[in-house]
Amino acid sequence: MTVPDAQSHQQAAHERVHGALGLIKRTKPRQSLILVDVSNALDALCQAAVISPDLTQLGAELAQAMHEALFGIAPALAEAVADDITAEDIYFMLGNASGLLTVGRDEFHHDRLNYSCILSARLKLAFHDRDLRGRGFPLAHALHMKRLMDTPRLPSDPVH
Repeated sequence: MTVPDAQSHQQAAHERVHGALGLIKRTKPRQSLILVDVSNALDALCQAAVISPDLTQLGAELAQAMHEALFGIAPALAEAVADDITAEDIYFMLGNASGLLTVGRDEFHHDRLNYSCILSARLKLAFHDRDLRGRGFPLAHALHMKRLMDTPRLPSDPVH
């Protein structure tokens, strides 16, 4: 078994960052999947930062493109999750995601990585919670009804 070298790590990180950039750029401000696309983009960016911790080596042009993409989608993202995540948190955590590419590995690298991962998780949570709520939590409702129907009744219980 061969051990991957730094160049292959950097190539893998480069591919993930490009994938993340593609996800963000395809997202339209009013698109219903903005939460999923941005979350998946953040996941790819975080994976890249784990594979190759100093993403500044990928180049200033890529870092600038990601920075512009993240902050270009920020207003629509903040609006889309206004009931779940504050705009301040969105901008702060997107800034940390951008910092993974622009700042380099310093004493706050892990913090930036954690904030980026937290935003990804919160976006996924907001998406899935909204979907379940919008459909009336059908599985939970069905289980609740089954429990009610399976509960033994006393002869004195009213029947409606």
